[in-house]
Amino acid sequence: MPEKKKVEIRDLEKIKMISAPKISPDGSKIAFVHTLMDFDEDKYVNDLWMVKTDEGEKPYQFTRGREKDKNPKWSPDGSHILFTSSPKIKEGEKKKTQLYIIPVDGGEARQLTEMEENVESPEWSPDGKQILFVCGVKRTDRGESDVKVIDRLSYKFNGRGFFENIRKHIFTLKIRGGKPKQITKGEFDVSDPKWMKDGKEIVFSSNLEPDADIIRRNYLYKVTATGGEPEKITETLMSISGIAPNPNGDEIAFIGHDYRNGSGTNTEVWIYKKGEAKPITLKLDQDLGTKLSWDIKISSPTANPSWSNDYLYFTSTYEGIACLYRIHKEGGEVEKIIGEINHSVETFDINSDNKIAYTSLHTTEPIELWIMEKGNRKQLTDMNKDYKNKTLIMPHEQFTFQSNAGHVVEGWIMKPPNFDESKKYPLILHIHGGPRGAYGNSFFHEFQVLASNGWAVMYINPWGSGGYYEEYQASLPGHYFEQDYDDLMKAVDFITNKNKWIDINKLGVTGGSYGGVMTNWIITHTDRFAAASTLRSITNWVSFFGCSDIGWTFGKTEIGGYFWENEEEFMAKSPIRYVKNVKTPTQIIHSEEDYRCPMEQGEQLFTALKILGVETEFIRFPGESHELSRSGKPKHREERLQHMTRWFKKYLG
Repeated sequence: MPEKKKVEIRDLEKIKMISAPKISPDGSKIAFVHTLMDFDEDKYVNDLWMVKTDEGEKPYQFTRGREKDKNPKWSPDGSHILFTSSPKIKEGEKKKTQLYIIPVDGGEARQLTEMEENVESPEWSPDGKQILFVCGVKRTDRGESDVKVIDRLSYKFNGRGFFENIRKHIFTLKIRGGKPKQITKGEFDVSDPKWMKDGKEIVFSSNLEPDADIIRRNYLYKVTATGGEPEKITETLMSISGIAPNPNGDEIAFIGHDYRNGSGTNTEVWIYKKGEAKPITLKLDQDLGTKLSWDIKISSPTANPSWSNDYLYFTSTYEGIACLYRIHKEGGEVEKIIGEINHSVETFDINSDNKIAYTSLHTTEPIELWIMEKGNRKQLTDMNKDYKNKTLIMPHEQFTFQSNAGHVVEGWIMKPPNFDESKKYPLILHIHGGPRGAYGNSFFHEFQVLASNGWAVMYINPWGSGGYYEEYQASLPGHYFEQDYDDLMKAVDFITNKNKWIDINKLGVTGGSYGGVMTNWIITHTDRFAAASTLRSITNWVSFFGCSDIGWTFGKTEIGGYFWENEEEFMAKSPIRYVKNVKTPTQIIHSEEDYRCPMEQGEQLFTALKILGVETEFIRFPGESHELSRSGKPKHREERLQHMTRWFKKYLG
């Protein structure tokens, strides 16, 4: 048997990604999105695939030609699939996502819309005769000048760009054809609209108040399907997502929280009924959703919560594993449905017969599609079988330690291939983003690449991470770089004391977003690391406040107040204040269209380090956003990892 190859950077183009599974109403088929990276064309290729749920059937490609097909939705009778895609265009034209429909039993896809802005969030009406969707509406009183006239606080967003004259609104469209009808109008944005069971009303989340941009919290509203003035049906400003009206009742379920414990409050399943919204999962004391970080993925639309008869299904992450749970609509005990050590549920879909299609993650396996029926689970795809058979994919080893504050911290270490305990190896500390992200049991190509270069990789979930109990994540805002920093440093002490094969003179540190600002904090407060690579980071909370697409809300909730009221705290938590302490050779990687952690954050750090004579370099990626490492252009993702490994080779060997 030939020797397996180590994981390489270009393995990105070998790995097949599965997302957005949707099970047919009769449970006989599952439609899903199949994605590949095309390095020759420097793009992602997305097509719809289909698999029968019967034993022994292989998945097959269902759509082709457009290469941007996503978001499949079965018609209520199972005869058609609605999806979004981009039509082929002439060079120089703007490519906008549109709606398509295709018969399941054969035939060509038909384009349903020709909107000037991207179409998103399509939903079939209960009778299957109409579709609702969300689309941007541009103001017509600003002319066609390329000059930006900005009069609202929220005018740009990471990955979307500038939208100063555009609001997102609901449209409906009859399947038989015709012009889309705009249902909502005005200076507000609509999120996650869904049909009520009778098809006469639509419920959505938004904030129609004048200070909506400042608050950035929402209410539930409903509007008649023929249009008119929206009616606010909840009175508390909340974080709201995943709206799900009961298809057999009057309740509306959704995921959200009321900020009872600040920005770190656990999300819950809420039920709105008879004018009142109540959380029904308070006993769980876990945040909802698949919190795990990984870089081989195409994000699926949220499935939380999903109805099946009188139960609501949802995912939640705890101790590095994302599981599927359910709860009765009246509340009570939460029941775990799917979840086991080393396997995590990314997303799912469920039909009225309780058949569950879901995608599963594993530390040493890219994502695949499974089905669960009557308690029995079966894997339906093995798209990455050939890759797994030929590649030496490293597992990780879990460890825990007690922090200086008394709580238990969970972490993992990935050893290099062909590990020999008699040798010395460098160690790289990798810090997750968020800050309420989490590491755990998911496939992470970047970790595998670092390990294949001969470095051990350690990653933990320090105080403030998601995927634990509420106090764990809610105690970080207002206390950055205190217990979280202490946990990270104790983890390095713990793992180096336990493993004498680690070369303590060759420690590296890296991380992105929150992991980037923490990397910056580390190099300004200790010189124990031989090299650092800081990714899409924050260096100055004062300038971040006014430059980031979420700066004024994130800065207020995470640091505390407004910087003009609390300037000392904002600067005391800014790594740039302590930059004169840096001795660590530091690589700075940033995306030029990152509106979450703007480019000027990296520029500040680079300028200061150069003046101070610290070994540094600044890697800037044009045309990329905050999501470079997860959904950037394939060639840029490749080059990013090349730069990181080159830098660590120079200083760690």
